[in-house]
Amino acid sequence: MPFKSIDCHTHIGRYEDVSNVNSPWDNVTLEALISYIDGSNVSKAVVLPLSSWNVDVSMPTEYVLDASRRHPDKIIPFCAVEVREQCFEEKVMRYVDMGCRGFGEHTSKLPVNHKQNLELYELCGRLEIPLLLHLAFGRSETYGVMDSPELEGLEGIVKEHTDVDFILHGPGWWSCMSSVVPPDEAYPKGPIVNPGRTPYLLENYDNVYGDISAGSGYNALSRDPEFAKGFAEKLSRKLIYGTDLNDLFSPGEVHIKLLESLGLAEIDYDNIYRGNLEGILKT
Repeated sequence: MPFKSIDCHTHIGRYEDVSNVNSPWDNVTLEALISYIDGSNVSKAVVLPLSSWNVDVSMPTEYVLDASRRHPDKIIPFCAVEVREQCFEEKVMRYVDMGCRGFGEHTSKLPVNHKQNLELYELCGRLEIPLLLHLAFGRSETYGVMDSPELEGLEGIVKEHTDVDFILHGPGWWSCMSSVVPPDEAYPKGPIVNPGRTPYLLENYDNVYGDISAGSGYNALSRDPEFAKGFAEKLSRKLIYGTDLNDLFSPGEVHIKLLESLGLAEIDYDNIYRGNLEGILKT
């Protein structure tokens, strides 16, 4: 590959006095993350804190900011604040002033168009920062921002908040690649005969982007390689390279290998690997 990528979706699982002992993320120290960056095709990584009342893994924004100060050339910090917290708006504004470039990973298990989520979108618009959102639906997911398989709530908010760039992630988003969405199946398999709501929203809304990270993004592009190639060619300006460190946790599902197998044009790879995110972050 002739150029380095930016990984839009990574985390730190253990830092200072925070240890997620019951999770594989506990193995991801700052040193492990930097080793991943140095040993891969990645030049920089967005590091996402986690702050939600229904997520077992946590990492404060303050520690992500501290990590970015130690490695300013390799880490792009985002912030995350539980939308039900008191002084939510003031905290987000302070984090942006401290250097956070976006909000996410947003995981609160509230409807995507819940009043408190609407306040978040309005705030992101005022602060001119993107929002990385983990979308979920059904009983198969224990966390995430909730919507129906028709993604009607999501369409309503991206249509209303055109000043916010929404970076979508998670099974609730990627399982809608096909018009046929099996109920409570986070990783649907099989050919895509008719495109679903995910391609539709990417194609029709300038402020909607797809984060291809994790098992959900990998599954979406691997379930039907022929469809995936045309999808990536057509929407290369709307897809963003990310891993959620799947390379470490699921060595058989390496996103860079999957993308390279599609045989895209160099301009398409340039868009996906770094250009789209650089445009969103205005770098």
